[in-house]
Amino acid sequence: MPRETENWVHALYVRYAPDLYRGAKYRLQDPELAYDLVQEVFLALLDHPGRVKDHPNPGGWLWKTLQHKIAHAVARQGVRARRETGPEALDFLAAPDRPGSLEDLLPRQLSPRDKALLKMAYEEGLTYQEMGRRLGVPPATCGTWLHRARQRCRRYLTEPEGGYPYET
Repeated sequence: MPRETENWVHALYVRYAPDLYRGAKYRLQDPELAYDLVQEVFLALLDHPGRVKDHPNPGGWLWKTLQHKIAHAVARQGVRARRETGPEALDFLAAPDRPGSLEDLLPRQLSPRDKALLKMAYEEGLTYQEMGRRLGVPPATCGTWLHRARQRCRRYLTEPEGGYPYET
Protein backbone atom coordinates (compact mmCIF):
# COMPACT_ATOMS: atom_id res chain seq x y z
CA MET A 1 0.00 0.00 0.00
CA PRO A 2 1.42 3.41 -0.91
CA ARG A 3 2.57 5.60 1.97
CA GLU A 4 0.15 8.34 0.90
CA THR A 5 -2.81 5.94 1.26
CA GLU A 6 -1.56 4.77 4.66
CA ASN A 7 -1.36 8.36 5.87
CA TRP A 8 -4.86 9.07 4.52
CA VAL A 9 -6.34 5.99 6.27
CA HIS A 10 -4.50 6.89 9.48
CA ALA A 11 -5.89 10.44 9.33
CA LEU A 12 -9.42 9.07 8.86
CA TYR A 13 -8.89 6.68 11.77
CA VAL A 14 -7.69 9.41 14.09
CA ARG A 15 -10.56 11.69 13.07
CA TYR A 16 -13.50 9.24 12.99
CA ALA A 17 -12.68 6.14 15.07
CA PRO A 18 -13.51 7.68 18.49
CA ASP A 19 -16.92 8.91 17.31
CA LEU A 20 -17.65 5.67 15.47
CA TYR A 21 -16.79 3.73 18.62
CA ARG A 22 -19.00 5.90 20.84
CA GLY A 23 -21.91 5.55 18.43
CA ALA A 24 -21.52 1.78 18.15
CA LYS A 25 -21.11 1.37 21.91
CA TYR A 26 -24.25 3.38 22.55
CA ARG A 27 -26.25 1.42 19.99
CA LEU A 28 -25.01 -2.03 21.00
CA GLN A 29 -24.39 -1.53 24.72
CA ASP A 30 -21.35 -3.80 24.27
CA PRO A 31 -17.95 -2.06 24.27
CA GLU A 32 -16.03 -5.06 22.94
CA LEU A 33 -18.37 -5.67 20.02
CA ALA A 34 -18.39 -1.92 19.27
CA TYR A 35 -14.59 -1.91 19.13
CA ASP A 36 -14.55 -4.96 16.87
CA LEU A 37 -17.05 -3.44 14.47
CA VAL A 38 -15.12 -0.17 14.20
CA GLN A 39 -12.01 -2.19 13.39
CA GLU A 40 -14.00 -4.10 10.74
CA VAL A 41 -15.07 -0.79 9.19
CA PHE A 42 -11.47 0.30 8.80
CA LEU A 43 -10.50 -3.12 7.44
CA ALA A 44 -13.22 -2.67 4.81
CA LEU A 45 -11.70 0.74 4.06
CA LEU A 46 -8.30 -0.89 3.60
CA ASP A 47 -9.86 -3.41 1.20
CA HIS A 48 -11.21 -0.62 -1.05
CA PRO A 49 -9.14 2.52 -0.44
CA GLY A 50 -9.44 3.75 -4.03
CA ARG A 51 -13.23 3.61 -4.05
CA VAL A 52 -13.50 5.45 -0.74
CA LYS A 53 -10.81 7.98 -1.59
CA ASP A 54 -12.91 9.12 -4.55
CA HIS A 55 -16.05 9.24 -2.38
CA PRO A 56 -17.33 12.80 -1.79
CA ASN A 57 -17.77 12.09 1.92
CA PRO A 58 -15.39 9.43 3.32
CA GLY A 59 -16.66 10.05 6.87
CA GLY A 60 -20.22 9.37 5.72
CA TRP A 61 -19.01 6.18 4.03
CA LEU A 62 -17.46 5.07 7.34
CA TRP A 63 -20.68 5.80 9.27
CA LYS A 64 -22.86 4.03 6.71
CA THR A 65 -20.55 0.99 6.74
CA LEU A 66 -20.71 0.94 10.54
CA GLN A 67 -24.53 1.08 10.42
CA HIS A 68 -24.56 -1.98 8.16
CA LYS A 69 -22.17 -3.86 10.42
CA ILE A 70 -24.26 -3.00 13.49
CA ALA A 71 -27.43 -4.20 11.74
CA HIS A 72 -25.77 -7.50 10.87
CA ALA A 73 -24.44 -7.90 14.42
CA VAL A 74 -27.88 -7.28 15.93
CA ALA A 75 -29.45 -9.78 13.52
CA ARG A 76 -26.83 -12.38 14.41
CA GLN A 77 -27.51 -11.81 18.12
CA GLY A 78 -31.24 -12.34 17.54
CA VAL A 79 -30.66 -15.58 15.65
CA ARG A 80 -28.27 -16.79 18.32
CA ALA A 81 -30.75 -15.96 21.09
CA ARG A 82 -33.57 -17.84 19.34
CA ARG A 83 -31.30 -20.80 18.75
CA GLU A 84 -30.12 -20.88 22.37
CA THR A 85 -33.54 -20.50 23.97
CA GLY A 86 -35.52 -22.69 21.62
CA PRO A 87 -39.24 -22.31 20.95
CA GLU A 88 -40.28 -24.04 24.18
CA ALA A 89 -38.64 -21.29 26.25
CA LEU A 90 -41.08 -18.77 24.79
CA ASP A 91 -44.27 -20.63 25.72
CA PHE A 92 -45.16 -17.92 28.22
CA LEU A 93 -45.73 -15.56 25.26
CA ALA A 94 -48.44 -17.75 23.76
CA ALA A 95 -51.91 -16.28 23.63
CA PRO A 96 -54.40 -17.61 26.18
CA ASP A 97 -56.79 -20.33 25.06
CA ARG A 98 -59.82 -18.11 25.59
CA PRO A 99 -59.31 -14.40 25.14
CA GLY A 100 -60.91 -12.35 27.90
CA SER A 101 -62.76 -9.13 27.38
CA LEU A 102 -61.28 -5.78 28.17
CA GLU A 103 -63.70 -5.61 31.10
CA ASP A 104 -61.84 -8.55 32.71
CA LEU A 105 -58.51 -6.76 32.41
CA LEU A 106 -59.50 -3.31 33.65
CA PRO A 107 -58.81 -2.43 37.29
CA ARG A 108 -61.85 -2.78 39.51
CA GLN A 109 -61.23 0.71 40.94
CA LEU A 110 -62.20 2.42 37.66
CA SER A 111 -65.55 4.15 37.54
CA PRO A 112 -68.24 2.77 35.24
CA ARG A 113 -67.82 5.82 32.96
CA ASP A 114 -64.04 5.22 32.68
CA LYS A 115 -64.61 1.56 31.88
CA ALA A 116 -67.22 2.44 29.27
CA LEU A 117 -64.93 5.03 27.64
CA LEU A 118 -61.98 2.61 27.50
CA LYS A 119 -64.18 -0.13 26.06
CA MET A 120 -65.59 2.23 23.41
CA ALA A 121 -62.09 3.36 22.43
CA TYR A 122 -60.29 0.02 22.49
CA GLU A 123 -62.87 -2.71 21.97
CA GLU A 124 -65.14 -0.87 19.58
CA GLY A 125 -62.52 1.45 18.08
CA LEU A 126 -64.77 4.51 18.18
CA THR A 127 -63.46 8.00 17.43
CA TYR A 128 -64.01 10.95 19.76
CA GLN A 129 -66.81 12.14 17.47
CA GLU A 130 -68.59 8.76 17.62
CA MET A 131 -68.20 8.56 21.39
CA GLY A 132 -69.45 12.13 21.72
CA ARG A 133 -72.59 11.34 19.71
CA ARG A 134 -73.24 8.23 21.80
CA LEU A 135 -72.72 10.06 25.12
CA GLY A 136 -74.27 13.38 24.07
CA VAL A 137 -71.14 15.45 24.76
CA PRO A 138 -68.67 17.34 22.53
CA PRO A 139 -65.79 15.28 21.05
CA ALA A 140 -63.20 17.33 22.96
CA THR A 141 -64.89 16.34 26.20
CA CYS A 142 -64.59 12.67 25.21
CA GLY A 143 -60.91 13.20 24.53
CA THR A 144 -60.41 14.74 27.97
CA TRP A 145 -62.42 12.03 29.73
CA LEU A 146 -60.58 9.28 27.87
CA HIS A 147 -57.20 10.81 28.70
CA ARG A 148 -58.10 10.93 32.38
CA ALA A 149 -59.48 7.37 32.26
CA ARG A 150 -56.17 6.18 30.79
CA GLN A 151 -54.25 7.99 33.53
CA ARG A 152 -56.39 6.45 36.27
CA CYS A 153 -56.14 3.01 34.66
CA ARG A 154 -52.36 3.31 34.49
CA ARG A 155 -52.21 4.45 38.12
CA TYR A 156 -54.43 1.62 39.34
CA LEU A 157 -52.48 -0.97 37.39
CA THR A 158 -49.17 0.17 38.89
CA GLU A 159 -50.16 0.73 42.50
CA PRO A 160 -50.41 -2.03 45.10
CA GLU A 161 -53.59 -4.10 45.38
CA GLY A 162 -56.38 -2.23 47.08
CA GLY A 163 -55.65 1.19 45.63
CA TYR A 164 -58.17 3.96 45.76
CA PRO A 165 -61.88 3.62 45.13
CA TYR A 166 -63.07 5.13 41.89
CA GLU A 167 -63.82 8.80 41.80
CA THR A 168 -67.31 9.90 40.87
